Amino acid sequence: MSSLQTQFRDLATWADDSSPLYAHLCHHAATDRQILDLAATAPAGRQAPHLLLAAVQYLLRRHPDHRLAEYYSNVSPSARDPDEECFPAFRAFCLDHADDIRALLRSRRTQTNAVRRSAVLYPAVAQVARAADGLLALVELGPSAGLNLLFDRYRYDYDGRVVGNGDSLVTIESSVRRGDPPLPETPPAIRSRVGIDRNPLDVTDEADRDWLRALVWPEHEARRAVLDGSLSVARDDPPELIEGDMLDDLPAVLDEIPSDVPVCVVNTLVLYQVSAELSEALTAFLEELMAERPLHWLTGQRDLSGGESVGLDWRRWTDGDIETTRLADYEPHGAWLSWRP
Repeated sequence: MSSLQTQFRDLATWADDSSPLYAHLCHHAATDRQILDLAATAPAGRQAPHLLLAAVQYLLRRHPDHRLAEYYSNVSPSARDPDEECFPAFRAFCLDHADDIRALLRSRRTQTNAVRRSAVLYPAVAQVARAADGLLALVELGPSAGLNLLFDRYRYDYDGRVVGNGDSLVTIESSVRRGDPPLPETPPAIRSRVGIDRNPLDVTDEADRDWLRALVWPEHEARRAVLDGSLSVARDDPPELIEGDMLDDLPAVLDEIPSDVPVCVVNTLVLYQVSAELSEALTAFLEELMAERPLHWLTGQRDLSGGESVGLDWRRWTDGDIETTRLADYEPHGAWLSWRP
């Protein structure tokens, strides 16, 4: 079995609980040579199955009369459940639009901006702000469109407890499964914010907004609603995003921040996508810098045991050494969190 077949089978299993459509399509795509060849257009390391599904959804919004649209609940108001005609319709659409799909696979990335992760950042940044005792300069690595950089512009509902920006167009719901996270009534004040991404997405660009929407699985209506709301918020005052490498260009970004200003570097679920060498070099750089200036690092880590959660660690300089605290475990899209301290 090829690596690409395995990726489609793995995604079919992962999608089974929350996207019957994608589970069905991936199950059949794993044994279809033409679809596998089409997906192989994606550069190595680009999560080809995810990219293919997003490319199809992106184009389907432009061709809503195709019979495949009948299976997408975000395109057809009365979508059909996957049946024996579903994959043949998907296959036909892919082959009919193969050139456009190849172009998207080569040029786009799986830059899902999971805005609900802000529900984890809210208490985490509040904890850092309290320890730093000053206005934070926020720096996000791999921010996509930078929507999580704007975490302080959203309202949050944690099991009925509402905090955050009370005037926001966006309400993010998340459940606290364990612990007592710090949930201040108003967001921690942010002095400045900037993101570094190899391919930042522009919230003022219609094609980039549509690509972000295409990355949301068809059945995930709540995620799509939050994304649309946060895009509206961001368009009013877009975050500063720098096109660059998270390691090579980070020093220059940090040099622009006064050395006495506490910095909070954030990455929610990025490092698993880069090489071990880059991850180790980034860790070494930030830990060395922690000894020289007030710098805190909130880093999301996959559960290496294969569980469903992501861990959020807080690293900082304390009493002459690096201290690491697991602040939270959370569902990858922010649907729930368990507070650890």
